Amino acid sequence: MWRSRQAERPVAQQPAAEQPAPERPVARDDYRTERLEVLRELVRLDRDEGLEVGAFDFPTVQPGVGRCEIADSRTSEELSRLFSVPLENVAPVKWLLERGRPLAEQIPRRFDYVILCHVLEHVPEPIRFLNEIGALLRPGGIALLAVPDKRRTADASRPSTTIDHLLERHYHGATEPPLAQIMEFARAWNDDLRKTAAEEPHEFYAWAVRQVESGHADVHCNVWQDTELFAQLDLLVQGGFLPGLEVCARKQNAGGFNEFYVALRRSAAGV
Repeated sequence: MWRSRQAERPVAQQPAAEQPAPERPVARDDYRTERLEVLRELVRLDRDEGLEVGAFDFPTVQPGVGRCEIADSRTSEELSRLFSVPLENVAPVKWLLERGRPLAEQIPRRFDYVILCHVLEHVPEPIRFLNEIGALLRPGGIALLAVPDKRRTADASRPSTTIDHLLERHYHGATEPPLAQIMEFARAWNDDLRKTAAEEPHEFYAWAVRQVESGHADVHCNVWQDTELFAQLDLLVQGGFLPGLEVCARKQNAGGFNEFYVALRRSAAGV
């Protein structure tokens, strides 16, 4: 900021103006604070019942803040062993999810809100998935998505996911990450695989094929800037691909954070 320079005076030197404190780096707990701030604008945490998918060791709504159950594709014990995190730090998984089965078949309850933090980018077929999330909501219920902005991650150099990509995968009923996304993700996030891709392309291709055939590949299938996903969700709602759902809130990426927020509401009449 430009400041005017005061004229010099033949008097005792004035104390130097206090310098503003340097901006504090964003800490992990700041993400929870930010997510809760957005969520509180949409639901009543003291009254409403929620579900969070894939919370791992960082649930948005902690006990004492609200009532929110946890769903994951692995048990709490499996997550603890896989990622070497003490079991007591892992959010207790109530609903164990199986790939390929509709969520509503696996979770018989319905909720006032569902939270998905850094989940949508992993989903091979987001249109079907968002409809399944909508089926878990009570009429008027909210799905809050926290999605990484690719500009703030190692995905920055990757081509953005387009509406055509989403519709193609929806048409084919994709259940596994596409080969191209596995290879793109590997190059972006893993130095060793990036080197293999450059020096031994056939070996890299064979590795990627093995990931597809394993049925356990977990990569960022989708990468967006905030405004890109906002526009695509508007098109999907307007085009009737997300029946009974509407975009009710959006918050662009803020400096220091790597994510942005968008919320969908299930119509009061249901689907």
